[in-house]
Amino acid sequence: MVAPRQFAIAPRLTRRGMSSATTAPPAKTAPPATATEAAVQRPGVLTIKFADGIRPLDLSTLWLRDICKCTQCVDPDSGQKNFATTELPDMPVVEHAEITPDGSLVLQWARDVMLEGSETHRVVWSKEEVDAWRPKTPPPRTFLPILWNKAEYESLVDQCRISYEEWLHNDEAFASAFGMLARTGLIFVQDVPKSETEVEKIANRIGILQHTFYGSTWDVRSKPHAENVAYTSKFLGLHQDLLYHTPVPRLQFLHCLENSCEGGESLFSDGYRAAEDMKQKQRDEYNQLTTASVRFHYDKGEHYYEARRPTIQLKKGGSRVQATNWAPPFQARFGKPKLSMDGGLPTDHKSNITLWRKAAAEFQKNIEAPENMMEVKLRPGECVIFDNRRVLHGRRQFATAEGERWLKGTYISSQVYGARVRRVLHSEEGAGSEADSD
Repeated sequence: MVAPRQFAIAPRLTRRGMSSATTAPPAKTAPPATATEAAVQRPGVLTIKFADGIRPLDLSTLWLRDICKCTQCVDPDSGQKNFATTELPDMPVVEHAEITPDGSLVLQWARDVMLEGSETHRVVWSKEEVDAWRPKTPPPRTFLPILWNKAEYESLVDQCRISYEEWLHNDEAFASAFGMLARTGLIFVQDVPKSETEVEKIANRIGILQHTFYGSTWDVRSKPHAENVAYTSKFLGLHQDLLYHTPVPRLQFLHCLENSCEGGESLFSDGYRAAEDMKQKQRDEYNQLTTASVRFHYDKGEHYYEARRPTIQLKKGGSRVQATNWAPPFQARFGKPKLSMDGGLPTDHKSNITLWRKAAAEFQKNIEAPENMMEVKLRPGECVIFDNRRVLHGRRQFATAEGERWLKGTYISSQVYGARVRRVLHSEEGAGSEADSD
């Protein structure tokens, strides 16, 4: 592992609504129960009985026929289906079903669209595959968020670092670091070679890059007449990237190639923690930020993007936070108010801007409080990865008279991130996840 980073280690604090730093140990699971009998006892349904005496498993013959994996139904080279579900009858006929001594299921189908002449349509499902069809109790392990402030993240930082070599070539170390990324939203890859292409390699370990109008990768360095405040040496307050874009990038990668200027420290704050704080302590303001939408836009050159999002975005049909949306530099104007008959501002205008401003000021105060904000000066050879839908980032002003500050960046989409979450969790025996799309 990499050499310890110099952070002050503070004890963890207990916070209502915050998950533990580690997942619960996996529950002990019994070996798959052996199937003992398979038969069609009523049209369109195959019933499988098991040795453990638990409730028999009833399966639709249409579902079984549709997932048939034989070489007649699935191309062995491409892995793609050779037929459409719509070509099948409502209740495909099972000519023969049996359980072999090793617990496998053997099915023989009546002739249908995939068969010609007198061919036999036979498929075998292993004992493990059959057992996987049985309803399972939800697994106890999950990538639940660990909410953090400055002291709490510092107490976790050793678990949130990984070397470049381990990230790329050690599956177990990668899975552990990726799990901490899913839980905290912020990790660091260290000892990265000095090359403009390395950020692509690091991101590709998770999946394909998200291309935006900035390109597949981009440079963060000061330049005159910059089209984005990030490309200046000015102070850059906490924010999230591309909230005017759909989909919003999920993961952001910043590989430090040079950072010899005075200043330029990176800032990070946990939006999930801020939302939970407001939910517990400032419920009226929290409700305002979950219901009032803010318009974000980008209007420069040939590019115009716009999207409306609440500051605190909840999961559909639920009360749990899915994302935070905070980017003052790209906040568009509120709608022009219409005066009432007596010349005063109407109630809806007060709701749209006055009440939102009051609640938003409390959110900003929370995320920017020194005790809630991590401050790190990235070193050359270090790549930070953070969840752009959760972790707000910013930067101190830096001097350009001497030295240079140069970061190389890229994005990963929510869909690609979610796919990797499922892959990692599958390798850890199927824990649940927090991997929402935009």
